Parts: sequence; structure tokens; C-alpha cells
Amino acid sequence: MTGKCIIAVFDLDRTLSVDKSLESAFIRHLMRTGRIKARNLFRSLLFFAGKILKGPHEAIKKNKMYLKGINTSLVSSWVEDFMKTHRRTLISPKNFQFVKYHKDRGHITILISGTPGILVEGLHWDSWFDRIYTTRLEVADAAYTGHIKGTHYYGKSKTDLVMRLEEELDADLSNSFCYADSIHDVKMMSLFGHPVAVNPDKRLKRFALGHHWELIE
Repeated sequence: MTGKCIIAVFDLDRTLSVDKSLESAFIRHLMRTGRIKARNLFRSLLFFAGKILKGPHEAIKKNKMYLKGINTSLVSSWVEDFMKTHRRTLISPKNFQFVKYHKDRGHITILISGTPGILVEGLHWDSWFDRIYTTRLEVADAAYTGHIKGTHYYGKSKTDLVMRLEEELDADLSNSFCYADSIHDVKMMSLFGHPVAVNPDKRLKRFALGHHWELIE
């Protein structure tokens, strides 16, 4: 026995969520209910066009222009309505059992997601996760600016966070677990003794099979 703690790290989109992206489901809800105005959709398209040459991370993942200029309290009410009507269908009960499994065994459960915190907070997961790391949205004059504030948890930033947590928590990564769905998470997953590819994209599935990782589809 090393005396070190065991951690279980979870991604959100397509790992615990049913939809490919919780944020995309939220945006579709806003469009169906007529809450996103044409000017905000146009701002999102302009942001995408200006960033696409830098790659999809910049153009899609960091694109929050659909909320630009909208009061934070109003958005909070939109999130509340979205969760009220969709919460039961957003998360996979089968995959969430793994969170319960680790929680029951006293492992430190950690959620690391690029999803905006305003959406993750709406899931009310504080009792299930010991640590939750999500993306914060920039606010000015009580309205969203359309930009991210601080770290966007994607790719390398997730790996860097896990390495910091290993030291901070005195974690035994060789006996710890990581659940994710994307090839962009492969470096983070490789830090763990028990990486689990959940609903993996084609590249991650190929990598996982080649390295004899556990697969859940």
C-alpha cells in the first residue's frame, strides 16, 4: 500500500452525457424557444469565420458569441428552464453508474470539462464530485461578453490540471481511473493506470484497442 489516494476523473460530453455536447443541446433549446436573436447567431458565425484557420478548438469550442450582451440573470433563467425540461434525458444512467461506483469506494471523483460552468451547475452534481473544473464565461456590466475567462479545459489544459492534482492530492495515478471519449483526451488518459474510453471517437477507439484500454460503447 502506498498511502496515496485513488482518483477517478471524468469528462462530460459523450462520456456522461447522452448528447455529443451538453452546450449544443442548450443552444438548440434556445433556438427552438426563440431566445437567441439573429444578431447573436451572426456574431457566432463571424467568430467562427475569423478563428477557423487556427483550428476547430478556437472556432467552435471557444465560441460563446451566442450569449454576447445577454444579462447573466436572464441566461440563468434559461438554464433553469432547459434543465427543468431536459435534465432526465441529458445524462446516461448507465455511464453515470461509474461515478457512483467510485464514490461508493471512497475514491476522489473529479469532473473536468470544457462545458460552461453555468450549465454544469444546473446539473446539481456537488454531492457526486469532490472537484469540478469547468469553463468560466467572461462577464462585464452583468452581461456575458461572448468570451471565455481563464482556462478552457480541453486537450493539454486537462493534462496539465491532472498533473497538478496528482501532486496536490498525493494521488496514485497508476491505480486511478480516467473516463473520456475524445482523442484530444488521450494524453490525459495515458497518465492513468486505468484509462477507460467511453463512446470513443474513431481515433480514440483505435488507440484504445491498440493499447488494450477498456472500452465502453
